[in-house]
Amino acid sequence: MSTEPLAPSLIRKIGLDKQAVIYGLQLAFSAWLAFAIASFLHIPNPFWAAMPVFVVAQATRGLAFERGLYRIIGTALGAAAGFGMIQFVQDAPYATIAMLAVWVAVFGALTHLIYGVKSYAALMAGITAVVVVIPCMFVPQHYQELALARVACTFIGVITITLSSALLTPHADRSRFYLSVCEVAASACYLLGTTLKGVTKEGARQEAEILQKISQLETAGIAIMAGSPAAVKQKRVINALIVSTIGLIATSRRLHTRNRPGQPLAPDLGNRLLTLSTLNKDNAREILDKQQMAESVALAESVDPTLAQHLQRMLKGTRWLLANDAEAARFAFSRDTPVLAPSTNWGLARQTGLLCGLITLFSASLAYAGGSFIGEMTALATAMFSLVLGSMLKPQIIAPHLLKGILVGSVIAAGYRLAIFPHIHTTWLVVLSIMPFLLVGGLARASMMFRFPALDACMAFLLGSQAMLPARAVTTMDVLAESGSMMVAACLVAGGFILLPRHSDRHVNEATGTINHDLFRLINNSRDLPAERWMERSVRQTLRLTSHLAQTTQRHSLAPAHIVSALNFGHSVAELQRLEPSWTPETSEVLKDLKNQLNTFTDEPDSLAATLMQYARQVQQPDVSGALWSASEALVSGRDFFAYRPGLRGPGEQSV
Repeated sequence: MSTEPLAPSLIRKIGLDKQAVIYGLQLAFSAWLAFAIASFLHIPNPFWAAMPVFVVAQATRGLAFERGLYRIIGTALGAAAGFGMIQFVQDAPYATIAMLAVWVAVFGALTHLIYGVKSYAALMAGITAVVVVIPCMFVPQHYQELALARVACTFIGVITITLSSALLTPHADRSRFYLSVCEVAASACYLLGTTLKGVTKEGARQEAEILQKISQLETAGIAIMAGSPAAVKQKRVINALIVSTIGLIATSRRLHTRNRPGQPLAPDLGNRLLTLSTLNKDNAREILDKQQMAESVALAESVDPTLAQHLQRMLKGTRWLLANDAEAARFAFSRDTPVLAPSTNWGLARQTGLLCGLITLFSASLAYAGGSFIGEMTALATAMFSLVLGSMLKPQIIAPHLLKGILVGSVIAAGYRLAIFPHIHTTWLVVLSIMPFLLVGGLARASMMFRFPALDACMAFLLGSQAMLPARAVTTMDVLAESGSMMVAACLVAGGFILLPRHSDRHVNEATGTINHDLFRLINNSRDLPAERWMERSVRQTLRLTSHLAQTTQRHSLAPAHIVSALNFGHSVAELQRLEPSWTPETSEVLKDLKNQLNTFTDEPDSLAATLMQYARQVQQPDVSGALWSASEALVSGRDFFAYRPGLRGPGEQSV
């Protein structure tokens, strides 16, 4: 029996293949080159130049470019603010700390209000201000030199990894992503087609799968679409396609109630939609033939005008993505094209801003009062770690990796400073001495097993190594205390997020509350929140709910079918408002108390559903009666959503 060599077996076990090894070597060389350039230019703290390399580097070229761009923007903004604050260091140090805390709070909050890769600029603006202001408080006579060094090192590191990425990092496979988006839209066509033919089976399960896939694709698209000059148009088309696909799912559930045994609602349209559900890259031009598209939309118009709108937008979006039809893409910029509301989380933004601001205020104040370099390192690390973890949706997942990485990196940094650095007296030796550590760090960062803690280990090592000449005069106890200060900071911040995690239940509560709040706005003031704007916001909250429900106990209380019913209730309310100018005096008399009744949808959904059914029987206008029936049916099928109260759980459910 042959035995596999130990080295290849070990490499595979830690998650390294040929491509990963190349990526790891790229990281190591880029970081080393950035450090060497900063060292030979005699920039203070040259290890700062290597740190951006490990953060900016990404698996795809576009994302690396975009993160590099926003790192530069955020660094420049944070440095400018830091320059302004440090003017007051000597005369009003605690006022400077207060200004820094406010800055950190604002930009910590903005990480949850700015969408996608752009939020990285807000994170870097907060971190850079911390890195500029806190060290300058201890050496105010050199504040300009330190601040400029921080900016210069960032530019060196970002430019180095960007050039490296341009040569060695592959482009994202956007074609595969477009096909995945279109396949999900095709799945919605299949669900709707079976509904129109009266043969829907496991509709709720299919709705859940489609919503989950859309949520995952929308998140993945942030990285895949990054760095593309044409991304603005493509993102808008994809967002319109997402809104229309979810609209098709909601329409399917609304039309399902009209089916009668042996009397399918629209079998011809159902057959066309089932044909559309087979859509792929090879048959795109054939299935998305313009004449067939027009015929399908005409059939949909005879069934439901809203269905026709969603179907037409879906067809045009898929034709643009798969067949690259410029004419079809024009819909993305028309006035009536649906868009996806920005992914903003005000609740999390307030929580993050307050937490990061207070941590910065207390840690920097204590450090300044103590007046030691150890206090400076602790305050610096504490403020930085709180911003990094606070910017994440679920920091408790990453916090253990950060803690392990900081502990390992700090220990290695202390060993380097005690065993190696005392014997180094030239810049060349400093640059060469750090190469093996960067090589190990780069390969660990590329490893599937160690990539998360490796990032923070590299950061901790570079910061703790203090690899620069002239070196500070320190004792063994100083070295141990400085490395220990980073460990303490990591334990405090990461430990806090681990012991007090952010629960998905809270995100579910916020999303359901937002949807219901918007429904109240739609009912009471349609001018404040028009139907189109309501749809954009509700689809965004639907995606957020779908993402969080998979990780929370509330998935037993809420299901995608309930969320879709909320969309249908809003659609029915908007339809009633649209028809209101055409109400006859008799209809107006019957519906004179409609608004007051609709405002009870969260308190008594079943009672309101019965009232709307009664109205529907009394009203003689078919369109108005149909909208009332649809609203009633949405309330019945979505009663668990409308009557949902945060913190209420079913039997046997526990908090996570």
